[in-house]
Amino acid sequence: MSRLYKFLDNPDFFAKLANSGLLILGDREKHGFSCTENNEKLFSFRLPLSYPAPLDGQAFFEYLNTVQLTDEEDFIILLMEAGRAAVGLYKGGKLIDHKNIRKYMVRKKQGKAQISHLKSKGKSRYGSRLRLRESEAFFDEILEKLFSENYKSISDIYYHCPVRLKACLNEVAEDLKLDLNQFTWKRLATDIKECSFNEFKRVSSEHHYCRFLLKNEHSKIPTIPEYKKL
Repeated sequence: MSRLYKFLDNPDFFAKLANSGLLILGDREKHGFSCTENNEKLFSFRLPLSYPAPLDGQAFFEYLNTVQLTDEEDFIILLMEAGRAAVGLYKGGKLIDHKNIRKYMVRKKQGKAQISHLKSKGKSRYGSRLRLRESEAFFDEILEKLFSENYKSISDIYYHCPVRLKACLNEVAEDLKLDLNQFTWKRLATDIKECSFNEFKRVSSEHHYCRFLLKNEHSKIPTIPEYKKL
């Protein structure tokens, strides 16, 4: 039976795991590593987002020997759902700026964002036109904050949102000739209850955590660290 562990960045555990003699290979897209032996996956884990992503197929031992970690604690957090967003700037690990954004983007009866529909077939009614204007203003405000003086020099954005909303943000940025690729986007691997200030503060330490999925309890690995709350 698989078991998921969550623990804070632990260099001692990583060093012992790298020297365990197991072949542990990198997966850049998943920001982590996995170990398979005799065609059976023993475990996989996602590195803390504060760590750089590994190369595909890179051995974990090699990764630890070459990776350069810093104590840099300057980052942006962006949470998005249809009509609601929270964006904020951390410097030195402290929140120095934050903004909540609320717009009318969903139909009350359906509770779903109508962005794609509005751009193609839904412009005839007043309510649809209003939602389209509000949708455009929603992404404009997010981009205005990301490219403001204090934000645009920060490299890492830790974010959580539906794939569709991220695509819409990219589309609006392209229309405005803004390059979102100047940032390094790292998706938070946690469930978001709502785009609120309290939720924003709750996830602000998520980038320090490793998620370790143990598939085979008989794997010969070091003792997995216990969960600790920052």
